[in-house]
Amino acid sequence: MAGKSKPTGNRKRPEDLGVLKPKIGKDAEGAGSGGFEGADQCSISIDTDLEGIRLPALSGLSKGDALRIGTDFFEKHPIAVAIRSDGMIVGTLASFQNYATFLECLQNGVEYVVTVTELGSGHCHVVGGRTA
Repeated sequence: MAGKSKPTGNRKRPEDLGVLKPKIGKDAEGAGSGGFEGADQCSISIDTDLEGIRLPALSGLSKGDALRIGTDFFEKHPIAVAIRSDGMIVGTLASFQNYATFLECLQNGVEYVVTVTELGSGHCHVVGGRTA
């Protein structure tokens, strides 16, 4: 009988950060498979590079740091931003599946947290999702 292997490596799982797992009927990106009663369209996984990096905010970050997701406005349009614990905006989130739904959920009060997984000169990759 074959056993299940556990993931290896140092990468933190969203559930280790207090992030809820997607509910039944959701795939890894949060796209609904339809027909499931009680499916939560706001249980969206985030795995993306931040855009519009603000270098002063990036300089104080380390791998493993948690960032809160909030909203800001660009040319009168709401955007999602990653925010350090001291309130500095690190960059914006964009270009991932279900972004429009994600932004709507965020504006309706759903809270999201991401963790820094990669850092470089002007580069920041984050992974996370909805909090409890």
